[in-house]
Amino acid sequence: MDPIFISTPNEEAINAALSVWPELAGRRVRPLLVTAFGDIYVETQEGEVWAAKPIEIEFVKICNSVLELEELFSNPEWAEENLITNLVLLAEEKGIKREAHQVFAFAPHPCLTGSLDIEHLMPMEVNIWHQLCSQLGNAQQGAPADAENRRG
Repeated sequence: MDPIFISTPNEEAINAALSVWPELAGRRVRPLLVTAFGDIYVETQEGEVWAAKPIEIEFVKICNSVLELEELFSNPEWAEENLITNLVLLAEEKGIKREAHQVFAFAPHPCLTGSLDIEHLMPMEVNIWHQLCSQLGNAQQGAPADAENRRG
């Protein structure tokens, strides 16, 4: 896979990023890949592949095996959508750079703007990006309940 579409943070940064996902509490996983936008693909003890996806603020099952993941990444449409290749290429064209160990993040987050705007793209450490997204996810989950409580 082209290095422009992946990130190579160290194990400590990956573990710190994964630690903010409650779905992983008590589970052993093996990190497989970090995308340029900070998605962390992991293999579970059962052999399934899941992904911590900071843009979507979700932790989801991707497929049943690493072999299936390889097949997905070899599908150009799937890879384009999940690696957001067009935005990575546009960032490079516009001179927006990140170090190999960093990911692209958005400030403000797309959940606040409703879109993946190149103007909001910036390099960030993967663990910081996941922490920020986790906080947004927690705030979103708490927002309806808080609003309900204020109404009395």
